[in-house]
Amino acid sequence: MEDDSLNSLIISVLAIPFVIAIQLWVKDRRDRRRNNDGEVEFKTTREALFSFLIEGIAVVGGLAILIAATSGIAKYIINVYG
Repeated sequence: MEDDSLNSLIISVLAIPFVIAIQLWVKDRRDRRRNNDGEVEFKTTREALFSFLIEGIAVVGGLAILIAATSGIAKYIINVYG
């Protein structure tokens, strides 16, 4: 039982930097598209839709991973100290 909780904790803690990296990647992509006025520019509609799709999946997936990691950490705390 203790090993399962410890494995869950390790995976959860290691997932947090992955989520941070995903969020920084999305921020970097958005910053590269900004013009001098601070507005986001796309060359074509297809590029805009593709970018919205990829960045949306990355943001939602990152948040889902963060929620799972947080629940893994909470589960470890409850199992060990509760």
